[in-house]
Amino acid sequence: MKWQGHKNRGAQGVTLVELVITMAVLVILLAIAAPAMQQFIARSAMQGLQTDFASAFNRARLDAISRNSCVSLCPLSSSAASTCESTAANLGNWHQGWIVFANPGCGAVAAGGPAAADIIAVREPGAARYTLIDQGGSPPSLHTFNARGVLRSTGRTILLNDTADAGSPHARCLKLNMQGRLLADLPKSSGDRCA
Repeated sequence: MKWQGHKNRGAQGVTLVELVITMAVLVILLAIAAPAMQQFIARSAMQGLQTDFASAFNRARLDAISRNSCVSLCPLSSSAASTCESTAANLGNWHQGWIVFANPGCGAVAAGGPAAADIIAVREPGAARYTLIDQGGSPPSLHTFNARGVLRSTGRTILLNDTADAGSPHARCLKLNMQGRLLADLPKSSGDRCA
């Protein structure tokens, strides 16, 4: 007896109903996942900025000790590359980027900025959405570590915030101590001020 299978079946595909159902399920899954993904991206970006900022202070401190000389950090100028910000209104805007440089005289930076040979590291501006702003009145033009690794300007608080999300749960107040360490704390009032 000869077994007979199905006669020559044509190529099978997906019906329109199956395709519509599959697309509907994908749309629902994306609608559920999108807000969580946006929060994840914001949290990651803000943590990255905080880590970069803390690392810059740590690097400046260690370089000051190893060079047995002063090392400074200053906000990057919004108008010229590799120069320190000199406009009073922008001095506390660390999200513009920053420069870590050797400062043998331990004093203010010349108008042209640090010499190219003295520059240790430059951090370019990141996404404009995330800000690092000094919360004290008249922020210093630079932070300088002496040869013992002690910061000459302390007691500063810098707000890390997400401008696209007022009251972001990821906002932090970064308090600068004498060793140049940034201690993170939650803002006191809806993510926009540090107390």
